Amino acid sequence: MDMNDLTAIELARLDAICLDYECALRAGNASSIDSVVEKQGGKYADLLRSELIAVRDEIAHAASAAQETTFSTFATPSVPADTKSSLAMGDQIGPYVLTNVLGQGGMGIVYQAMDMRLNRKVAIKMLAVERVSRDPQQLASLRERFEREARAVAALSHPNIVELFDVGISDSNPFAVMELLDGETLDLYLAKTNCDAETVRKIGAQVADALAVAHRSGVVHRDLKPQNIMVMRRKDDSLHSPVDSSDAAPHQTVMVKLFDFGLSRSAGVMFDNAVGGDKPHSDAQTREGVVMGTPGYMAPEQARGEVAGPAADIFALGCILFEAFYGKRAFDGATPTARYASTLEAVPDTDPVVRRSDLALADLISECLHKEIVKRPASAEEIALRLRQRGPMLNPIQQQSAAGYGAGVFVRRRFMELLAGGSLGGLAVGLAFPDPTESLRGINSLAVLSFTDTKGESTTLAVNAAGLPLGDQVVDRGDELAALLVNELSRLKDVNVTPFRPLVATKPEQFRHIGAELEVDALVTGSFKTIQIGQKSFDEIRLQIVSSRTGNQLWGQNFLSPSGESLLEQSRFASELATAVGRSLTSSDEELAPPHMGAFSCLVDGVSRADPDSPAGMRKALSCFQSARRQDKGYTAPIAGIALTSITLAGQSPSSESLELIQAARNSVSDALALDKKSIDARLANAMLLWQTLYRYDEAAAELDKLLIDAPNHWQVRHQYGLLELTRGNAENALRLLREATQLNPMSVIAKVDHARSYWFLGNIERAIVDAKRAQAREPENPHPRGLLIDIYEYRGQFDLAAAEHIDIEFGTRVTPETYFEKRRASVLEQHPYGPFGTLLNQAILDSRITGHVGDATLGELADATPPMLPLLLSGHPSFASARLLPRAAEILPERSVAIDSPWLGTRTIAARG
Repeated sequence: MDMNDLTAIELARLDAICLDYECALRAGNASSIDSVVEKQGGKYADLLRSELIAVRDEIAHAASAAQETTFSTFATPSVPADTKSSLAMGDQIGPYVLTNVLGQGGMGIVYQAMDMRLNRKVAIKMLAVERVSRDPQQLASLRERFEREARAVAALSHPNIVELFDVGISDSNPFAVMELLDGETLDLYLAKTNCDAETVRKIGAQVADALAVAHRSGVVHRDLKPQNIMVMRRKDDSLHSPVDSSDAAPHQTVMVKLFDFGLSRSAGVMFDNAVGGDKPHSDAQTREGVVMGTPGYMAPEQARGEVAGPAADIFALGCILFEAFYGKRAFDGATPTARYASTLEAVPDTDPVVRRSDLALADLISECLHKEIVKRPASAEEIALRLRQRGPMLNPIQQQSAAGYGAGVFVRRRFMELLAGGSLGGLAVGLAFPDPTESLRGINSLAVLSFTDTKGESTTLAVNAAGLPLGDQVVDRGDELAALLVNELSRLKDVNVTPFRPLVATKPEQFRHIGAELEVDALVTGSFKTIQIGQKSFDEIRLQIVSSRTGNQLWGQNFLSPSGESLLEQSRFASELATAVGRSLTSSDEELAPPHMGAFSCLVDGVSRADPDSPAGMRKALSCFQSARRQDKGYTAPIAGIALTSITLAGQSPSSESLELIQAARNSVSDALALDKKSIDARLANAMLLWQTLYRYDEAAAELDKLLIDAPNHWQVRHQYGLLELTRGNAENALRLLREATQLNPMSVIAKVDHARSYWFLGNIERAIVDAKRAQAREPENPHPRGLLIDIYEYRGQFDLAAAEHIDIEFGTRVTPETYFEKRRASVLEQHPYGPFGTLLNQAILDSRITGHVGDATLGELADATPPMLPLLLSGHPSFASARLLPRAAEILPERSVAIDSPWLGTRTIAARG
């Protein structure tokens, strides 16, 4: 029996065994040939043995000839400058007449040719083995492996895989004859095309289909990337374009084909496509092909030199989908080495606005890019199925009609309501005029702006403190209405509603600017005025939904309500808004037995002020919640508000106040959960108490896991979970959660600063500085970005830069450590804290800078006071490095610590899960 007697599937199986053996041999941990043959040879034992011996001899020959041995250097085999093709145009290889050179590189040539038998154009890829080696044994091995791999790929029949027609040898050089593809590679297509989610799905499904066929046949691509995917042309010689020429066709139909299924991998180089050129990539491999693939698209296991199976193709597909969806590479860098490192260490930065256009697609892409194989989708078939699960698309007008917002249906229904009379509090006048280019049901995120008064004037806060927390300032009617809508709409589970801050817009460009800043799909705004009808006074309230993309109105409606109507009664406006976007506000147990009207108004006021960016606002919020509790003792929401606000404020307060707040939080958690075990805010407060004051990290993580499911858009859930994961040493998860918190609440400075601080604690100081400066530019008066910069600059000994961050404090012309700490020690720590850690922890950081360490006595005092941020700082802040080694630290930190290798600071120790 020889190779010619084997089927394509049998060839692919033997090839996979040989490739696994080759990878193991290069890594220095291969089993003996005899043991491999015994376990896997079966009836093909003799053939497998000869192949494994050829692989072993080939690697041994290459190793003896190698001059460059640095693993991390991505190299291209050198080719003499005068190397030319030995064939001329018009020459014939079998039945194929060469007509053009499509590409030429260091390892071979791709020709265009005419098949004289079938009168068709083809592409011929020739592997010029004499350029690789002069060793007869190695040349024979290369030829044989090229041929059998080509035969295995030839068995793949699928519309999205380039068709391989023939293989052969010409003048000792193997060649493969394949379909001549007419189009452009996906990388060129993406460079000039902004793909919408539907187009990304269509491209991805075709690629996944092709991979599924290949994987079932035992063939793994191993170098999947945009350069190896062709976007085909239509017969009219134009690239596939929208389904029709109307504006109503929002997505493109494209057909793609995969090629270059590793035909040259045994020679150690991955070639470019058969149409655009056949030049070898300098980043296609490491020395002698130890790492096969392209940095930026190869899976982590490939980058480590391990066996690359179907899961590697799934990872590469994730990289391609990410690039098509977000318009940027998932793992980028200026050099191949940087892309290699990014693949191993980095988490791709997603664009939250793009992500919300198709959350299911975004989640699938993230799964494909998971660094652990078992957490990626199980197969290419699964990916193809999930990419197609979005059903046929309706155009925007059809979508709105289906939702009941077509002109005829909507107008008649509302007009009949108006004629029918009834309670004026429930009447709506005016019509909905949706923007025909967008669908209301496609809104997945929104923010509510301050309402303007009868003269079109903005609220005082929207003018003087736009975008800042409410704090303890007086709130106008326009802000009160907006806060009411935010409180109610936040109950929608599948729509992210940005926490309220006073902002106003009246012009399309203003709506577009705010929408981009807040990273939301739409903005809710409105106006109010008082009118007289007979002897009665009414408030006319105008609600609008405006596209953040165009600045155009998508929906609008007028409401009349009796003047003086309570916020509880006006909460029905939120139900109308929810209906407009195709959702509904389901009734809770509390709504079936409505709360006291005064208690509800106090609750809304408290929720709008309970912003972690504003200690003054949180103190005012506590007063509001306590008032609501007094008015309605059975109302869960204000009790949960007391719990969450108390533990949040405790982390930023002096020691005596912090202890009282922690106790208040514990009492309120108990009371709130006794009334409603499902209360989101009470459960979140409980999780914070568990890890920040009781050091029960696993219990807290278990509760936060559940909260992620029950409250997927609650930014504080992700923020707190991120801080907990940072404390436990789960770096990748911490960075992801903290980043997602900033995406859910783009206006939160404390969320942005904590995200920046996490980079510092994990060793990436430069990224932390950049992010802190960006947050500082957004809110120059907020102390937290400035405090983080001061902290980092002091740590680095850059006291001149640290001094420059102090407002209205003169450090003199020459700043030394002595003069710097004398000034900072005396008067400015309270004004410029290092972070929202409370006075004890901020003082401990300063003292450690002066004395050089945090001693056992200091750590004992801190532990007794239980400041909520102690676990976080003890686990990661550089000033607590010596304290982490103290026996007392073991009582606070998670059960064990692990050493990690940081690409920026080398080996360091952080807290980790026990």
